[in-house]
Amino acid sequence: MNTHLLIGLAAALITWPQSSAAAAQDNGATSVSNAPHPPADEAAENHHPEGCEHADHEHEHAHAEAGHAGEAHEHGAACTEDHDHGQGGQGDAVIVSVDARSRHILNMQVEQVPAGNRTLVHSLYGYLTTPDHAVSAYAMPCAGRISLQVKSAQQVRKGDLLFTVDSPALYEQIAAVESVRAGLDRCAEELAALQERLDGLRGAGVRNSSLEEQQRFKKAEQRQLESDLRTAEARLKAQLGGGELQRSDDGSALLLVRAQHDGTVRNVGVSQGSWGEQGAPVITMSNTAAMEIIGSLYAGNMPHFTAVRALVPVGRENRHLTGTWRLAEQVDPQKLTRTLYFTPDELPAGVPAGQLCRLDLYDEQAENDGSIAVPDSALVKVGVDDVVFVEISEGQYAMLKVHAGTSRRGMTPVKGLMPGQRIVVKGGYELKYILPGEGQKKKAGHFHADGKFHEGEDH
Repeated sequence: MNTHLLIGLAAALITWPQSSAAAAQDNGATSVSNAPHPPADEAAENHHPEGCEHADHEHEHAHAEAGHAGEAHEHGAACTEDHDHGQGGQGDAVIVSVDARSRHILNMQVEQVPAGNRTLVHSLYGYLTTPDHAVSAYAMPCAGRISLQVKSAQQVRKGDLLFTVDSPALYEQIAAVESVRAGLDRCAEELAALQERLDGLRGAGVRNSSLEEQQRFKKAEQRQLESDLRTAEARLKAQLGGGELQRSDDGSALLLVRAQHDGTVRNVGVSQGSWGEQGAPVITMSNTAAMEIIGSLYAGNMPHFTAVRALVPVGRENRHLTGTWRLAEQVDPQKLTRTLYFTPDELPAGVPAGQLCRLDLYDEQAENDGSIAVPDSALVKVGVDDVVFVEISEGQYAMLKVHAGTSRRGMTPVKGLMPGQRIVVKGGYELKYILPGEGQKKKAGHFHADGKFHEGEDH
């Protein structure tokens, strides 16, 4: 008797989940489940149940990859193309939309999933700094009145005008050069006249010693005037101090000082229209091409790494920077740290000195199980699932289930992401509260193995 009862109870328990799933399918309920999603092959089969009848109607998946363009899946049929719908049994992904104002209020930030099968061994934060050799100071080349053409924190390009100087001393040096040049021209004319007379006399067979003596004196005077001209021009060049002389038709002159390299105006030490003495500092500029990201590593627990990845906030994105790195040989005796330097190949426009940046250290020789390390802030708990939100277009984000490992130093290794995807690293926690609730229609789609999201209605 008891044996028959146990057999009947076991059979009921086996058939109960299947009947419950069938009832949920018949009721057409659509919700965000707290239980794990079904495997990818089951999701593809159940994406359009057999009861969905839409005569003479098809919907298309916008396949971005070549070979999928223009292909469509009919209602009532599964996506049977030879591609994977995600990784790790993700199945369908729910889409949420956020307008620009809400993204601004939430201060949402995204970053791109790194490429390459590399093991993250350490992550730290550093600051964008300007080394001493990357700072340029522009001083007054001569005393005069200043007219500023730039402001503090302004980005400038090589050759851009920084300031002009109207200097009385400049007029004096210009006058001295013009006076010597005029004397040299007169001397050359007199020498030419003497030479013409001497040539005429020699043609007639007559020699004039007095004219020959005058010619020798004039040639000596010419050599002296040429030397005086070189001296006057050197003094004028020194007065310009590397600037550019601009002459006007009315006789006025200005000294133009231009940027010697691309960079940022760090400081303006004078006011507009003020008088400055020679040598007085005017503008300090930093060379953005020589800026470095500096972080510190504890010397007593130095990780082994072979590559460094730098990320800097640019607007709503943590942008990846390429560049070179070096590790200081000396240990700071007070802090017991070694300094890590990262020099970007190119900095995005507008990134200021002092900007906080992240440095991810990788060991390319270590074994990797296929996990990709992401910031802890990118992971969101929805029920019992770990999910991330992937940006599929501006203002649209797909909730994607991942398998998370153990967090370490603010970074967590996860499986289920693909290189190149843009994930939300700030604001994801708030996104889960705008997910469609029980009984609400949800906009859905799925990911292919190429990382592309393909949208489709969930029926």
